[in-house]
Amino acid sequence: MSVPDESIAILRKRVEQQEQELESAVRSLGMVARESLTPTTWIRERPLASLTGALVLGWWLGRPRSSRSRRTYSRET
Repeated sequence: MSVPDESIAILRKRVEQQEQELESAVRSLGMVARESLTPTTWIRERPLASLTGALVLGWWLGRPRSSRSRRTYSRET
């Protein structure tokens, strides 16, 4: 093997190692992202914000509708 061939082999080996490290880092990042986006984790870390959001959403969905927002459209024939 000549010197250029040896340096190419060394570079290829280094690239393969870095690809493996990158793959491992991406895999662990994906696991952390999935874990942090689960609702139970989010609620456990922010209970007051979760409770406030649930109360506001419940109020908004349960509030009485005004007569203006309940427009009925009739077909004119």
